[in-house]
Amino acid sequence: MTIKDISEKIISDAKIQADKIIAKAEDNANNIIKKGKNEADNIKKMILYKLNQEASLKKSKILTEANLGVKKTILLEKQKIMEDVFGNALESILKLGNKDYHNFIKKLILDNIEKGDETIFIGSPDKNRISKDFIEDINKELKAKGKKGELKLSTSYLPIKGGIIIGSGTIRKNISLELLLKNVREESEMQMSKILFN
Repeated sequence: MTIKDISEKIISDAKIQADKIIAKAEDNANNIIKKGKNEADNIKKMILYKLNQEASLKKSKILTEANLGVKKTILLEKQKIMEDVFGNALESILKLGNKDYHNFIKKLILDNIEKGDETIFIGSPDKNRISKDFIEDINKELKAKGKKGELKLSTSYLPIKGGIIIGSGTIRKNISLELLLKNVREESEMQMSKILFN
């Protein structure tokens, strides 16, 4: 072998060796890239999983808060409707014609007096509707039934919108429209809620 042949052989071997080293380096680089991609994919999946969990929790929280807000709004509206119903009931009684209102008040008095000598208190809104003559007519009716007919109409007015308060000595029996409707409301609120909202 000549020097040229030896030189070519060394160059050829070096080239083969270099190709092997390059191939191995490329293979290692590809493995590192593949491993890096897998790790990146795993990290990406983990981040997406955590983001989905957080988003799901936030969505659930937002929906819960929205549902609570809606329920609160519905409850407030139901309460407002109930207030309106009972407010309208009070107004409709107060707007009764004199004859109907007198019959209503007369029934309240007759159903709630004990002796027939009590004092009848009214609110200032009724001062033109409930008179001494009205009370005297009730007294005549009581006497005709064999009872005391000595009811008196107080000259002082109490802070009520309608109805009466019956006084006997220091005892006062509140039969104001406000209290009557409050009692009716307490007794019938559940039933009315079912009728109005179901």
